[in-house]
Amino acid sequence: MDRKVFRLQQLPDDADEHAVVGMLSTTLGVDRSTIRVFSLALSIHPLRPSKVATLMFNNAVQLQSILEDGRRSNLTKPKGNDEEWIIEVDGLHHPLIMDTHFRGLTPMHDPASHMADCVAISGLASHPLGSWQPKGQSKRFMWIRDSLPRSLPNVRPILYGYDTTLLKSNSNQSILDLAAGLVSQLRAHGLISPTSKPLAFLAHSLGGLVLKQAFLSLANRVDHQTIKGAIFFGVPNFGMKHSHFLAAVGGQPNARLVADLAPESTYLRLLDEQFTGVSYLQNTSLFWCYETQTSHILVQNPNGQWSQTGPREVLVTQESATRGLYRDTLNSDIIFPINEDHSSMVKFSESDHVYVVIAHRLSKILFPGGEMPVRLNEGEPKIDMDTSKLAVHPHISGPVKDLTREAYEGENYDIISNSLRASERDHRLEEIEERFKNTFDWIYDLEEIGFSNWLKEGTGLFWINGKPGSGKSTLMKSIFKDKRTFELLHDWTSDDTYTRAAFFFHYRGTPMQKSFEGLLRSILSQIISERRELCKFLLSMFKHRSLTPEHWTLPILQKALHIILAQDEEPLHLCLFLDAIDEYDGRKESICQFLQDLGRIPRTKSKLVKVCFSSRPWDVFHRYFQDNPKFSIQDYTKTDINDYCLGSLAKQGLSPVLLERLIPRLVERSRGVFLWVKLVVNDFAKNPGITAMSEAELGRLLEPYPTELDSYYTDIIERIPFSHRWKTYAMLEIAVRAKYQINPRDFMHAVNCSESRTYQEAIQAIGGLHRQEMEHFVRWVSHESKKYCGGLVEVIHYYPDHYYIQVLHQTVEDFVMSTNFKQLVLGDKASITAENGCSFLAKYWLMRGETATNVFYTRDAEKTTGRSLKTFLNSLPTKLLGVSVPGNRSLEVASPLAYAAFNGLRLYIAESLVDKPDLLRDSSEKLLSCVAGASVFRLGEDIVQTAELILDRGFKLGQDPTAFGNVMLNMYDDENDLNIPINDYQDITVMSLHLRLAELLINRGQDPDADIVYVFNKETIILKALHVTPYPLAQLLLDKGASVNPLCSKKMTPLDHCCASNIYRGHSFTGIDDWTWFCRQMTMQDLYHMINLLIDRGGELRKIKKSPMSIRFMELEAEGWPTEKMRASLFPPLRKTIMSKLKDVLPLSKA
Repeated sequence: MDRKVFRLQQLPDDADEHAVVGMLSTTLGVDRSTIRVFSLALSIHPLRPSKVATLMFNNAVQLQSILEDGRRSNLTKPKGNDEEWIIEVDGLHHPLIMDTHFRGLTPMHDPASHMADCVAISGLASHPLGSWQPKGQSKRFMWIRDSLPRSLPNVRPILYGYDTTLLKSNSNQSILDLAAGLVSQLRAHGLISPTSKPLAFLAHSLGGLVLKQAFLSLANRVDHQTIKGAIFFGVPNFGMKHSHFLAAVGGQPNARLVADLAPESTYLRLLDEQFTGVSYLQNTSLFWCYETQTSHILVQNPNGQWSQTGPREVLVTQESATRGLYRDTLNSDIIFPINEDHSSMVKFSESDHVYVVIAHRLSKILFPGGEMPVRLNEGEPKIDMDTSKLAVHPHISGPVKDLTREAYEGENYDIISNSLRASERDHRLEEIEERFKNTFDWIYDLEEIGFSNWLKEGTGLFWINGKPGSGKSTLMKSIFKDKRTFELLHDWTSDDTYTRAAFFFHYRGTPMQKSFEGLLRSILSQIISERRELCKFLLSMFKHRSLTPEHWTLPILQKALHIILAQDEEPLHLCLFLDAIDEYDGRKESICQFLQDLGRIPRTKSKLVKVCFSSRPWDVFHRYFQDNPKFSIQDYTKTDINDYCLGSLAKQGLSPVLLERLIPRLVERSRGVFLWVKLVVNDFAKNPGITAMSEAELGRLLEPYPTELDSYYTDIIERIPFSHRWKTYAMLEIAVRAKYQINPRDFMHAVNCSESRTYQEAIQAIGGLHRQEMEHFVRWVSHESKKYCGGLVEVIHYYPDHYYIQVLHQTVEDFVMSTNFKQLVLGDKASITAENGCSFLAKYWLMRGETATNVFYTRDAEKTTGRSLKTFLNSLPTKLLGVSVPGNRSLEVASPLAYAAFNGLRLYIAESLVDKPDLLRDSSEKLLSCVAGASVFRLGEDIVQTAELILDRGFKLGQDPTAFGNVMLNMYDDENDLNIPINDYQDITVMSLHLRLAELLINRGQDPDADIVYVFNKETIILKALHVTPYPLAQLLLDKGASVNPLCSKKMTPLDHCCASNIYRGHSFTGIDDWTWFCRQMTMQDLYHMINLLIDRGGELRKIKKSPMSIRFMELEAEGWPTEKMRASLFPPLRKTIMSKLKDVLPLSKA
């Protein structure tokens, strides 16, 4: 055992190497000098703060004797595991776990300043640690553990171990299964959450295929990606020499995995195509290393033993290892030869020259700018109850005014209420089932829970947590509506009454039902509905009274809630009920911080805020709320479930005696999960012979039912005949991928279109179905769901003549979105199936010509599958692709290429270029204007990246001369009014994307002085970019040669335009009559900096006079900005002006 490296887990988190050696020496009875610790790092297990070490023992004979001695009480070996030992140590709460298999995640080093993570994945028939060690007798060096921390001190190296046994294997895991295991480990340890550090991988051989499949599984959710890139070593992307492997595993369960490694493998080809697409869209940095020496293949000796002593062959060719990039000189910087055989190519020694190259490339992946990048979660709302931290919004007029009652009565209240209220506000509440009879009454009666006391006297937060399906939402609905809640909240000795508001997060619902914006809209509208006098504080935030829902942006909503909670004029006792915060569609840490902010609002005589909320018992919630009053619902529902079973099964006509004996077994197996009981009872109801069954027969009927919901759903799928499974896959995928409520007609049409490759096939698939009435589709979906989905898809009747589709429960959506769902449903067909629900919905809406509805689905189809819908798009009639943006930026999209540019479909463009390399160079369409027009539809980062792709692959600025003007004008939200900048209704990141797009064009050679044509009230205005540019872009324009004093067709300079700008929708002071067309809005800060920049570059005023500018100066001074320099530059004293002119014509007197 002198060559074995051991892993020691569950060490105290304060242990050092000296303590580790001491514990092992004392417990095992070995000399301290025989133990050497090579690494000691904090475990990455989120719930167990501990350390993990790697170590070796010098005295192999003694150690082997100790480990094989079964008489030691403090040393045990798990049954059937020869590579793991449990060591009991005096004084420790948990035993130490020592092993040599290194399964799971093993950190190798604790960086002093942790900036990134790197996970290493070994290959087929390899050891997680040993495969990276040099060949030879000594196993004391391992470059990932010993060299990488010195080269990249801010990176935490982590090993990932999994079962890669080749010979005598009992595992039937496929690459999909191995990838699912990797994803589960990464998720469980928090390495791929939105707040995780940047992550890179080192992957060898089979490990690279596992990583590629895991990458696709993660992309399946369109989640935030922390994966920055990977280095692949000898990965058989197009297969490998595997006949000797097949011979060695013949008849073993793992033969299927080896068969998938064949050079002609359809699965590997599709995997590579999908991975290429997804990694491209995510801008993942990839490097590919290939072997240049042959390797011995496996052969069997006369005794039947297999060994790697056969003839030498190249196991993975350069073509396969580099994905076909080997012969392309343009890719020379992302491929790298290693002059070793397949196994040795990752076994670097301490002085290996190749290691330096690998470390450098890993650094480029993690820190492309040479330092740790600043990570901004731009799509995440900033939740903060401190208004001082909120940017002042243009619509907000300033301090709250003292308004009369007319501000919150009649028309004025309606203005606020109607614009604030979301149509689906109460939808989720109405959808949740009512409690069964007297279930959940215990929440008011049991003192140990403390809920009644919290309602009556408590403050802050109260957390109700529970397993999925345990009845949390039903309980939250019950306590929100129960009169006992009101009675306990109300203090009869006080004149103040509690205001109650509730929000039920619904991940399967509309964006407004699962977002922070939806939460704020809902609780604000409920608060003012109960307390109309508070409406005055909201109305005073706006200068005008013609409010629409679009005016309530996230910053406005945040400020509105803060104003109501911060004001002291009106007393406010508020109790909020928030259900299922785990279904919030954003960073869970953000919603947790929001709740903590609410819980910390100080209690006063006139103000008290308390929040009752529910969630699953996830780690993140335990970290934030472990010190708050709480309970787990499943600990108290045994009697409730008993009553539910009794009431439900009694309807089936079972005898009381049978009920008495069956129900306790049901309750016990339910483990507190109401949904499980409901599913089983519904299954029982389908069995016509149940009333005639004996107790033993009922017991046998119940026994096969899995007790976990995921297993139950798996059982439902496995009961469906395989010939029906495609429809099962399509129905469940469409139900969970639909971004908005989808009615039964559209749902079934999308299901029928799912296998269509072209528009013509989709039309034929639907046939005459579109002529059927909605009631027909309601009945059809209900029938088809039972037949193909086991009832996991249901039709919801919202209000008269309005139906929509959703899955039975959030746990069903989790099940469908899991990494192994596709393989479970489709079997071997899963490995050659790329499309998902996004693809099916995209094809249906494209076929319908609903291009606006389809925008998200076509892009999400690319992002989640790595494949474009090129064949389907190219088959569409031109009329179905037509999209226009009216006004002076009118844009006709009339071809698949223009549609792809407009919608940011980069994979479509890239795949089309493979067929037609000169496609962009020869195009006569205004593709950059299409991209600029797309910004109106808020396509995010895809705007800039699509423009870069188009320019990089041959399109010239001269092919679309109006594109730059369109980009500049698209920075304003109203096509006829530069007074409304895009940020009026959108997040600041939207404006930043417009700026980046303009910057891209300028840096690619755009003339900064090109004319921009703007139409206002049928009048054509000619401008330059500097006339309309926001401040952040102005300096770049000037640096690139823009004239500082060009005149627009109104004879005004950029400085004239700037000084005439509106401030927070205030007045414009220009001193001229026709100012309204150009009065764009600026913040006071941007106005100040813009004026100074233009003055410094020689900017002049031509139309704005001194009198109106004096008012502007006073505005700036009132905000604390000094104006002396501006005044002196723009309006110098008369005497100085005269003397300056005289200097040019008269010689100065030496006197």
